[in-house]
Amino acid sequence: MTTKISVGRIVADFLVLLACAIPLLIFHEFVKPYKRGFYCDDESIRYPLLPSTVTRQMLIVVGILIPSALIIATEVFRTLAWEKKCSHLFKKYHMRNTQVHRLIVRLYIFIGYFFLGVCFNQLMVDIAKYTIGRQRPHFMEVCKPNVGYKNCGLNHTYITDFWCTTTDKKLIHESQLSFYSGHSSFSFYAAWYTSLYLQARLYRPLYSRLLLPVIQFSLFGGAAFVAYSRVSDYKHHWSDVLVGSAMGSAIGIIVALFVAEVFKRREIPSCVDEAPEGHNMNLMPLEKRPDPELGIQPAPTNTVVETKTVLVSHDMRGPSIYNSGGHPVEGQRIDGQTPVAQTSQIHITSNGYKSELHLDPVLVVPVNDDN
Repeated sequence: MTTKISVGRIVADFLVLLACAIPLLIFHEFVKPYKRGFYCDDESIRYPLLPSTVTRQMLIVVGILIPSALIIATEVFRTLAWEKKCSHLFKKYHMRNTQVHRLIVRLYIFIGYFFLGVCFNQLMVDIAKYTIGRQRPHFMEVCKPNVGYKNCGLNHTYITDFWCTTTDKKLIHESQLSFYSGHSSFSFYAAWYTSLYLQARLYRPLYSRLLLPVIQFSLFGGAAFVAYSRVSDYKHHWSDVLVGSAMGSAIGIIVALFVAEVFKRREIPSCVDEAPEGHNMNLMPLEKRPDPELGIQPAPTNTVVETKTVLVSHDMRGPSIYNSGGHPVEGQRIDGQTPVAQTSQIHITSNGYKSELHLDPVLVVPVNDDN
């Protein structure tokens, strides 16, 4: 199947992304946060000003590079390792008279949706920050208002008529943008989007079944570290971080599942791409894994019922065995053990794997007719 790529559609995609980014520039350059009053005896806004453990520039670079690198590595691995012998089953892409490899198309789709989600997430952050205008924990240290900073009376008064005595307008501006945490929101958005993407696209086990969960846990661990650092650096209140983490998680899940539709774009071929001998990496053949989206059912299994006699010690079964009438009987003891017939179901799959399920044991012992 051949699919033509429209140049106009690509241009439209970039224009949409640009349109989503323009409001961000407007917020940061022209919009002032809502000026909220304060209580001079509010201890939650009297913390010192500390440098950020994770700066904004560091967060942007790491938060974009890591997901992008994981997406690129995943698609390259799929193309070279899993789809090498199945390439004829996938769509062919052409743009005008030039053939475009499916790897480029996939990267365009998944990384493009990732950046679209970044814009959505930051828009939600800025809308909340500029309309609520909550003071950061270091607000008093940065602003040093003319009222209530040095001398705070005994009256628990809400102060609204004030101005900042410091001259650093940028710090004053930032000190009123506490709710909710943009660092936490972006970190958890990136963690959720990337984790769901990996779960969908890496549909078979890698070198170890533990590798993918470890990568996903590392993403969430990094996001949690960023969120915790915002509290310890006195950049946000704990509630700002909590709401930011929840909002970023929600946007990441929505974008991955319902916008990018990562699980509908799994592209699981119906053939088996066998790895070279000695390099199978414990990959499970595709026809052994059910996939309702493509109508793939697992290979049938053969069930063999076997009965075998095992020896059960009296320490485990007790000194007596009961017959069908409920009366205790003595079995033939062999070195303090009783022969027991044990029934098992052995499931043998077509690829040679075997699993055994032990059924309820049937006791086979001679019964004394006199009892």
